[in-house]
Amino acid sequence: MNGLLASLAPDSPARQTAAPPDWKGQLQLLIVQPSPFCNLDCDYCYLPDRQNTRRMDLSTLEAAATKIFATGLPCPELTVVWHAGEPLAVPREWYLKAFDLLAKHCPESVTLTHNIQTNGVLIDDGWVTFFQDHGVRVGVSIDGPDWLHDRHRRTRDNRGTHARVMRGIEALHRGDFPFHVICVLTRESLDHPDELFDFFANLGTIHLCLNIEEIESANRSSSLAGNVEDTEHAFRQFMARMAERLCSANGSLAHSAPRMRIREIDDILLALRHPGFGQQVGNSQNLPGQILSIAWDGRFATFSPELLGQSAPGLGDLTLGNVLNDPLPPLPDDARYLRQWSDIWQGIENCRKSCAYFNFCRGGAPSNKLGETGRFDTTETLFCRLTQKAVTDVVLAALDRDLPSLPQHVKPKPRFWLGENGHNKMHNRS
Repeated sequence: MNGLLASLAPDSPARQTAAPPDWKGQLQLLIVQPSPFCNLDCDYCYLPDRQNTRRMDLSTLEAAATKIFATGLPCPELTVVWHAGEPLAVPREWYLKAFDLLAKHCPESVTLTHNIQTNGVLIDDGWVTFFQDHGVRVGVSIDGPDWLHDRHRRTRDNRGTHARVMRGIEALHRGDFPFHVICVLTRESLDHPDELFDFFANLGTIHLCLNIEEIESANRSSSLAGNVEDTEHAFRQFMARMAERLCSANGSLAHSAPRMRIREIDDILLALRHPGFGQQVGNSQNLPGQILSIAWDGRFATFSPELLGQSAPGLGDLTLGNVLNDPLPPLPDDARYLRQWSDIWQGIENCRKSCAYFNFCRGGAPSNKLGETGRFDTTETLFCRLTQKAVTDVVLAALDRDLPSLPQHVKPKPRFWLGENGHNKMHNRS
């Protein structure tokens, strides 16, 4: 175990009861599916029904907005993410009406920000002007150079899409419009950290987000899941090299004004800087009401966005209702909601009791637990081993290297750390 990590391991009991938390004032992320349709056929996509061209009726969005704002669900800063399909396949005129509708219901006490996550192939100058006029934040999905990207992100007639995505990014550059990038890492990607870093550094993105090829919802396999030990070793080497390159580019891992940022590294740094570090239980994906996902037809769910439309053994359909005819939030005695919360809470508790990395992930993502194990109340997943444990170790090791060396005559003080059996031990990092 990393010495710095060991000194931060959890050693205190849970700080909240298992009663479902109040949703009021908790909503941070509202994910709206304007249409389930996607114009691509990426082979690792978790979304079902991607050929369905139906579109959310504005009356459905109005019903959602009325209930969300009338019941005081949002926190002071609410981000609306238009996602779960290709959002740019829906015309700009629809978004003009949708944005106006949400603004009409949103109180002055809530700051509303719109975010679109797109595959990029439909971005043109008209869309860039729309983004600029309405303050929309944009993320583009691109997996690196064409020889990596086109392996998986293809059209339904099996053509690569990299060239079209790059044309969309060129339109963003013409408009001097900032964007972030989501890159999905497959097993092949892990062998090419320098090629990926160089590609994204030259792409001009402000923020690189590294998703892994996950097993969840409609995607039932992953190239990362074959030889897990080999994958973990390769992933740790990959992230260590990315951290090294980032340090070289920015001057340090925690530079206050970096040339480029990597989300996974930022997340660990933000956790360490948080005044409540070590005192928090749960995260936005495993506590109800912080994320709300609404499908095109009005069905809604909370917890991980990927759970919308899924079912689970013993729990059935994970949808909690429909904004057109059901209460939002669900009633406190709603049996479906309580069963989900009970299992997810037990998973949080199991993680808290058994994992030295708990203070960083605070109980993990229910969608990954369900996708990999078929349960919510379990603990470690492949997603957890890679994106939480491996990344945490890499970042803490890099921070250790960044610290100025002690003079030779100063003897390092021993640090307390939590051993695997949960007892405090002494660890002398020399």
